[in-house]
Amino acid sequence: MRLLSARIRDYRLHRDLTVNFDPRFTVIAGPNQSGKSTLAEALHRALFLPVKTGGAVLEGMKTDPFMADPEVVLAFAAGGDTWTLRKRFAGSRGSIALQDSGGRSLQGDAAEERLAELIGTAAVARNRAAADQLKERWGHLWVWQGSASDNPLALSSSAYDHDRLVERLQAGADLGVQSPLDLAVLDDIQTRWATVFTPGSATRAPQLRRGSELQRAREAMQQAEVELAAIGDTLQQQAQAQQAYASATELQDRLAIELPQRRKERQALEERLGRSRELQTLIDQEGPLLEGLRKQLDEQRRDQQELQQQGQQVAALEAALAPKAAEHGALCSKLPAAEQQRQVARTQLDTLRQASATGTTAAEQIEQRLSRVRLQLQKQELAQQLSRVEQLQADLTGLEKDLQRLPAIDAKAVEALRRLGETVQTSRARAEAMATGLEVIRAGQSIRVDGEDLTAGTTRLLAEPTVLRVGNDVELRLVPGGGTTAAAAQQKLQDADAALGKALRLWQVSSVEEAATAERRRSDLLAERERLAAQRGAEDPASIRQRLTALEAQLAAQPADPIDDTASDQDSTARLASLELDLQNARAVRTQALAAEQQQQRSLEASEAALEALKASIETTSQALRDGESQLLEARTRINAVLQRCRSAANLETVITELVTRLQQSEARLAALVAERAALEPDHLDLQARSLDRAIATLQQQEREAHEARIRAESRLHGDGRIDLQAELEQKQAELESRRVERERLEQEAGTLNLLRQLLEEEQNAMASQYAAPLTKRIATYLAHVFPDAPRTALSYDARHGFQQLQWRRGGEAAFPFEVLSTGAREQFAAALRVAMAEVLAGAYDGSLPLLFDDAFAHSDRERQAGVVRMLTEASAQGLQVVLLTCDLERSTLIETATQVRLGSG
Repeated sequence: MRLLSARIRDYRLHRDLTVNFDPRFTVIAGPNQSGKSTLAEALHRALFLPVKTGGAVLEGMKTDPFMADPEVVLAFAAGGDTWTLRKRFAGSRGSIALQDSGGRSLQGDAAEERLAELIGTAAVARNRAAADQLKERWGHLWVWQGSASDNPLALSSSAYDHDRLVERLQAGADLGVQSPLDLAVLDDIQTRWATVFTPGSATRAPQLRRGSELQRAREAMQQAEVELAAIGDTLQQQAQAQQAYASATELQDRLAIELPQRRKERQALEERLGRSRELQTLIDQEGPLLEGLRKQLDEQRRDQQELQQQGQQVAALEAALAPKAAEHGALCSKLPAAEQQRQVARTQLDTLRQASATGTTAAEQIEQRLSRVRLQLQKQELAQQLSRVEQLQADLTGLEKDLQRLPAIDAKAVEALRRLGETVQTSRARAEAMATGLEVIRAGQSIRVDGEDLTAGTTRLLAEPTVLRVGNDVELRLVPGGGTTAAAAQQKLQDADAALGKALRLWQVSSVEEAATAERRRSDLLAERERLAAQRGAEDPASIRQRLTALEAQLAAQPADPIDDTASDQDSTARLASLELDLQNARAVRTQALAAEQQQQRSLEASEAALEALKASIETTSQALRDGESQLLEARTRINAVLQRCRSAANLETVITELVTRLQQSEARLAALVAERAALEPDHLDLQARSLDRAIATLQQQEREAHEARIRAESRLHGDGRIDLQAELEQKQAELESRRVERERLEQEAGTLNLLRQLLEEEQNAMASQYAAPLTKRIATYLAHVFPDAPRTALSYDARHGFQQLQWRRGGEAAFPFEVLSTGAREQFAAALRVAMAEVLAGAYDGSLPLLFDDAFAHSDRERQAGVVRMLTEASAQGLQVVLLTCDLERSTLIETATQVRLGSG
């Protein structure tokens, strides 16, 4: 596969670039920012990026300002034919066309598929990771700027065409499983293993494949276990239903006997309740009579008792008043000492309260100062922040003024002015070409042109029809360019001058060059404005000033402190720490004072309680003396009132005797009625009646529930539809055992396949380690062009993980892994590895592959760079196509065998 030519249009800085490639060696040289890396990217994306890719990838390909969709036309040879690939990248509007030498053309997906067949790899998928995946395509052939020292074998196997490389090495070295029987066995094992397991990866072990026979056997066994458990549940539910039916039937039989008995008992109980109610009526009639007698007897006895009690009370009160008077005197003598003790406790409490208030005031003052210091620190921070934001705002304002002084012109307008200038120049050249020259060599007579006298030696350029007079007799009309053509050219020049002047006046500039300078200055100022705006962020000076004003108001509302207010930022921070320590100490003193105050408060409360208790005792004894005297007077008054009602104590005794006799007779009648009713136990009858009613209602409810439970049990027993659940259970158990045996057989077969595959892989790895030998031999051949004493290279191969452990050894030194070499050595070693891989792979691509290096050897010295050039020249001699992009214009000219291409002004 060879690149033939490329045309890149509207791709970033390339408006329209055409490059022809040498079949062997092409050097593309140009200074920095001349578009070399952009050219490499455009060629790569033409091969591997889908045309309908959008998003950031597409935006990064467009010109600035945008003129048209990026387009790449690439001619290449592959598959025994020459092809022309045309890709226009425009997101969903993108298009692709692939045409062979016979003129046959493919479009869309068909073109993408054919392109993938020709270059041996498919385009990247259109997703968010497309940009990262794109860099890896042809990672062994396409050396991006800054990646020359990377190990191409560290890429994914698809990135460096791993499988095709192994096939070419195996074919060249005649290695691997060669006999038809061995190949058939290996293929059969791999095929059978792949039906059971997924391939896995370097970081993930193979997994059981969905839909495999083993996976289905496992699922079948799980299903059989579920069905067996379901039948077991059904059997258990059926047994529960049978038990429920038997319990309901038993309960119905018991209730059929017990409920009639309870109803009969309730009828007999109702008859006894009727007699009890009749007796209660008689008792209710006798009761008021008896109650009246008792009331009369009680009144007489109360009078008798009153006489006795009041006489006894008079004697008792007279005896009790003397000790109470003595006790009252003793209590009154203790009152002055108790009042003195309370006054001492109050004085001590006032002293402690004053100390506590002093501690509290000190702590509050420190807290106030601490708050003020914190507000001052916040004010200083806000002031600094405001100063920074205002400076940024001032810079932005200055930029805005500079922008306003410049004309609002853009690159598109500058380009239009340039086209108008080119039109003026073209028109001027055409007008001058159409004009006629007139020169007076000798004048014997007067010569006049349009009334103007001409002398010998005078010259004129005539662009319009002109009248020439010689003397007074000769008059000639000179028509330049045949007449109208010259006049039209002159008119076109005037129109072009007028259009250009009008455009320049519109943009307020005097020339096209001044317009271009103004546009560049405006672009720079706009970029600077965006940078300053981003640096300022969302900070608003007004909001900062508002917060600062609020802080200043808070500070103004607080009392000033000369020491704190004049402290610097560093002093304020130290002052803050000192005040926090003082506050901690002041709070401790305040806490101690409050504790002492609370203790003294409790002492005062105890003294006051004792004094109040003493006063209460004095008041109690005083009240007792007053009550005793009052009671004595009241007792004597009551004795006199009773004697006035019954005339005498003897008469009162006679009345009481008569009332007692009548009361005894009434009580005898009432006792007989009560005894008869009590024999009936009326209270127990009511309890029995309510109990029997509840029992009957409960039995009736149980009868209904038993009937419903029996119906539900019958429904469950007859509603399943299966005849013999036990037989079905035994069938499912046999089916589960069968499936278990099948699963174990498949598990054993899968284990055997795993073991056979592992053994075959080990054997393949043992043979495949020889794949690296042809590759390391080629690497050494290429490194000999760079190092006089070529290093010996080592490379291992593993069938699962591919090529790895790239090392080199120079002379008697120890072997060094690729990763620990210097950057320059890695560039040279990686280049030798790349051309060696490309040489091996070329046989699968019509004997050639392109190798592109973009400023790839920046860390190699002059001598080593010359060796690298010899290496690449040798690679091109072996049929590879080398494309070297470099910014070293001087040294690139020394590569005599290469075709030189120049980009940019250099």
